[in-house]
Amino acid sequence: MSRFRVDKCICHKRSFEVIREYAEKEGIKSVSELQKQNICSTGCGLCIPYIELMLETGETSFEPGAPYKRKTG
Repeated sequence: MSRFRVDKCICHKRSFEVIREYAEKEGIKSVSELQKQNICSTGCGLCIPYIELMLETGETSFEPGAPYKRKTG
Protein backbone atom coordinates (compact mmCIF):
# COMPACT_ATOMS: atom_id res chain seq x y z
CA MET A 1 0.00 0.00 0.00
CA SER A 2 1.31 3.43 -0.95
CA ARG A 3 2.08 5.96 1.74
CA PHE A 4 0.68 8.61 -0.59
CA ARG A 5 -3.06 9.19 -0.92
CA VAL A 6 -5.15 10.92 -3.57
CA ASP A 7 -7.56 13.15 -1.67
CA LYS A 8 -8.12 16.37 -3.61
CA CYS A 9 -8.69 18.07 -6.92
CA ILE A 10 -5.34 19.71 -7.57
CA CYS A 11 -6.58 22.33 -10.07
CA HIS A 12 -9.31 23.62 -7.76
CA LYS A 13 -7.32 23.00 -4.56
CA ARG A 14 -10.40 21.36 -3.07
CA SER A 15 -10.43 18.20 -0.96
CA PHE A 16 -12.61 15.28 -1.93
CA GLU A 17 -14.24 15.62 1.48
CA VAL A 18 -15.38 19.18 0.68
CA ILE A 19 -16.49 18.07 -2.79
CA ARG A 20 -18.46 15.15 -1.36
CA GLU A 21 -20.19 17.40 1.19
CA TYR A 22 -21.14 19.85 -1.58
CA ALA A 23 -22.42 17.04 -3.82
CA GLU A 24 -24.52 15.59 -1.00
CA LYS A 25 -25.94 19.00 -0.04
CA GLU A 26 -26.83 19.83 -3.66
CA GLY A 27 -27.99 16.33 -4.62
CA ILE A 28 -25.28 16.03 -7.27
CA LYS A 29 -24.66 12.52 -8.57
CA SER A 30 -22.16 12.96 -11.42
CA VAL A 31 -18.81 14.51 -12.26
CA SER A 32 -20.38 16.46 -15.12
CA GLU A 33 -22.78 18.15 -12.69
CA LEU A 34 -19.85 19.10 -10.44
CA GLN A 35 -17.97 20.42 -13.48
CA LYS A 36 -20.95 22.58 -14.48
CA GLN A 37 -20.82 24.11 -10.98
CA ASN A 38 -17.02 24.61 -11.40
CA ILE A 39 -16.39 22.58 -8.23
CA CYS A 40 -13.78 20.17 -9.60
CA SER A 41 -12.37 18.37 -12.64
CA THR A 42 -12.33 21.28 -15.08
CA GLY A 43 -8.56 21.68 -15.35
CA CYS A 44 -6.30 18.69 -15.88
CA GLY A 45 -9.02 16.10 -15.21
CA LEU A 46 -6.73 13.74 -13.30
CA CYS A 47 -9.20 13.55 -10.42
CA ILE A 48 -12.19 12.47 -12.55
CA PRO A 49 -11.88 8.72 -11.88
CA TYR A 50 -11.40 9.43 -8.16
CA ILE A 51 -14.41 11.77 -8.06
CA GLU A 52 -16.49 9.08 -9.79
CA LEU A 53 -15.36 6.55 -7.17
CA MET A 54 -16.02 9.06 -4.38
CA LEU A 55 -19.57 9.64 -5.62
CA GLU A 56 -20.13 5.88 -5.79
CA THR A 57 -18.59 4.88 -2.46
CA GLY A 58 -18.50 8.01 -0.29
CA GLU A 59 -14.77 7.53 0.30
CA THR A 60 -12.60 10.65 0.17
CA SER A 61 -9.05 9.29 0.20
CA PHE A 62 -7.65 6.76 -2.23
CA GLU A 63 -4.52 4.78 -2.95
CA PRO A 64 -3.03 6.01 -6.24
CA GLY A 65 -4.57 4.04 -9.10
CA ALA A 66 -7.52 2.82 -7.01
CA PRO A 67 -10.18 3.41 -9.70
CA TYR A 68 -8.17 1.44 -12.24
CA LYS A 69 -7.26 -1.38 -9.89
CA ARG A 70 -10.92 -1.72 -8.94
CA LYS A 71 -12.06 -2.03 -12.56
CA THR A 72 -9.53 -4.73 -13.40
CA GLY A 73 -9.49 -6.63 -10.14
